[in-house]
Amino acid sequence: MKIAVVEFAGKGGLIHYAFQLCRAMAREGANVTLLTDTNYELDALDHPFRLERLFHLWDPKPAGQSSPPSRFRFQRAIRAVLYYREWLRLIAFLKRERFDVVQFGDIRFPTDFYVIRQVRKHARIMADVCHNVRRFTGGGSFVASDRYERIYKLFDLVFLHHDVNRDEFLARFPESDQRVRTIVHGNEEIFLELRDSSITAAKVRERLGLEPDDQVVLFFGSLSAYKGIDLLLDAFGGIAGQHPRARLIVAGPPLADFKLEHHPPRENVQIVPSYIEAGEVAAWMEMAAVVVYPYREIHQSGALQIALTLGAPVVATRVGANAEVIRDGVSGLLVPPNDAGALGEAISRLLGDPGLTRRLGEGARATAEETFAWRPIARQMLEAYGSER
Repeated sequence: MKIAVVEFAGKGGLIHYAFQLCRAMAREGANVTLLTDTNYELDALDHPFRLERLFHLWDPKPAGQSSPPSRFRFQRAIRAVLYYREWLRLIAFLKRERFDVVQFGDIRFPTDFYVIRQVRKHARIMADVCHNVRRFTGGGSFVASDRYERIYKLFDLVFLHHDVNRDEFLARFPESDQRVRTIVHGNEEIFLELRDSSITAAKVRERLGLEPDDQVVLFFGSLSAYKGIDLLLDAFGGIAGQHPRARLIVAGPPLADFKLEHHPPRENVQIVPSYIEAGEVAAWMEMAAVVVYPYREIHQSGALQIALTLGAPVVATRVGANAEVIRDGVSGLLVPPNDAGALGEAISRLLGDPGLTRRLGEGARATAEETFAWRPIARQMLEAYGSER
């Protein structure tokens, strides 16, 4: 079976996902080609599948602050032209190569309908892995437009992560029931392979000006309002008195709705508004006493899977698929969303109980290895493709 997996971004969580899925499919015997951007960050890994750096786009994870609104609007217009130019490049490639399956990730814009309709002419089976049923930044929804209904009718199969996201998708598109399949979100084992041995937790602490005995509370991932960072900041304010060595580090690239100027400096809090390079991620996780995901809403989180895979003690809100991913008290602690008090209590509990943090870290790692392994996911998807032949 000849499969093309399309991921326009060559950097960040979506390409990490696509790489691991392609590798698992290849190990299950599929003939897989990953089509992505020339700005590709996983060259250091072994590729048991074909890689085509087909697209010429922009760095999706630049360091520093987001652009001012006026510049952002102009930048979006330029990028729209470049984006659809690359769709035309993709269509020409698919027409020439003739794949059995063409698989996409998130459908970014309702206007993608017109180019996806052209792809449909060159794919015997067309599938989508719908990572996000709704958009949480910039307003609106991935599925709010009627055009999305037309888009999903073009697909033979749509894969959703976990039951909660399948249910949300089918509530919007009930006629898609026969085409929807549920899979789990795989772990993030590539960060064990990508580890830069020269970057240790001690070196990251030194870079941040932290002492060896400081207890690091870490938020890790792109910065956006829906991720509840303001709730974490409020929760941390109540922790400092109980744990004087606690330090909050908020690290990740800012999205357009996250304004650094709205978060003035606070004692024992650092915001690092930059993409953390893949080779450093393991060291950042090892530095943390607890990793916190205070999301107001989410579908599923690759950043959470990173913490679980690397055995970090986790506190997360009970939203989206988090309750399907984390076994409360075994692989992490779950708290209600929008509750800074409960969030602070859970963080404080872990900071004060090294035995619990160790057990949760061990449970997280075991869950990532056993429940979220990639090869069973690949087999499930390949079986679905085989049933469509």
